[in-house]
Amino acid sequence: MCNNECDATTEELAHPPELMFDFEGRNPTTFWQSTSWKKYPKPLQVNITLSWNKTIELTDDIILTFESGRPEQMVLEKSLDYGRTWTPYQFYATDCLDAFTMEPKTVNDLTQRTLLDIICTEDYSRGYVWKNDKTVRFEIKDRFALFAGPRLHNMASLYGQLDTTKNLRDFFTITDLRIKLLKPATGATMVDENNLSRYFYAISDIKVQGR
Repeated sequence: MCNNECDATTEELAHPPELMFDFEGRNPTTFWQSTSWKKYPKPLQVNITLSWNKTIELTDDIILTFESGRPEQMVLEKSLDYGRTWTPYQFYATDCLDAFTMEPKTVNDLTQRTLLDIICTEDYSRGYVWKNDKTVRFEIKDRFALFAGPRLHNMASLYGQLDTTKNLRDFFTITDLRIKLLKPATGATMVDENNLSRYFYAISDIKVQGR
């Protein structure tokens, strides 16, 4: 998306990782950008790892804002032991069966009994037209609502469950978060091998709220 060739060694043409965490609202928008998919058909796989070196209890949705099209395949992973081991949080794909051999679901399919299930969703993997369609979410508040009600009026019920159910408390707790980008947006059924520079990942913002 550079007017010229992107160049990590030149400040005006660079898109380093810290641009995912700077102040939003600038014009033009700042963003991190990966290398292009030059080695197709070898997958263009990129990991983004966030480490806090402390325990974080998530209090709101995790929101990624893509300046490129949203990835066609992605996995959000979490660690509870400072990155030594990782478990999936959620899978994202345009076709969950094809990508991960999982039936597509949404957070609305979950119940109190199945809240801890790891699902694959197709809601966030299609191309975008408007600003709101640039985001990929991990819905924390919708999961809270299974105990606290749709408007989160009964937070006492949620906190009671978190205090007494270790597995539930651990589900909303992280020390590290990893975003595994597995396939960039192609916008078509066939990849244009003569124009591979158009396929890449670009993220302008990552929001993780917790305590």
